[in-house]
Amino acid sequence: MTPSTPPEAIAAIALADADGNPFTLGEFGADPLVVILVRYFGCLPCQEFVRDLDGELDRFPTGSRVIAVGGSADYQARWLRDTKGVRMPLLLDPDQEVRAVAGVGDLTARQMSSLGGASNYVKSLVHGFRPQVPTTDATKAPGVVIFDSDFNVTWVHHGEMLGDYPTVDNLTERVESLTAES
Repeated sequence: MTPSTPPEAIAAIALADADGNPFTLGEFGADPLVVILVRYFGCLPCQEFVRDLDGELDRFPTGSRVIAVGGSADYQARWLRDTKGVRMPLLLDPDQEVRAVAGVGDLTARQMSSLGGASNYVKSLVHGFRPQVPTTDATKAPGVVIFDSDFNVTWVHHGEMLGDYPTVDNLTERVESLTAES
């Protein structure tokens, strides 16, 4: 899949929840649908961002929806849900199709080892998150993709280091502006 993938193919992307239940991306359709692209569910800055964002879901406009999608680590997604109390859907996309549609790929070696990324990692450690087993998705870039109700891509954030996500304020402002435009 590519950024030019037809919306109906995007809606048909196969996902699974942390318990292995199958879904399609279309089942989470909203206006807009905000998809947090975690590197993998054991990534410390990703865990912290998802947990923090989950606590702010009421700030998003009515009709919008926020989900997190990673390529692997269902047991780490269950940990986030069961231990950290994350309520948003935590979904697995082992074929990385949502990421491909968004055009969010891997971090370079320089981006993986940046001081800003290391700082984000240490902050998550200080905030009580603990390292989990890295997966083959550890090189993936963090990101966010927003879809409209027809599954057209309306906005993408490409992370450039570990933990590079927009702030909750910036993300809610972006969603509010997209909602006002439609």
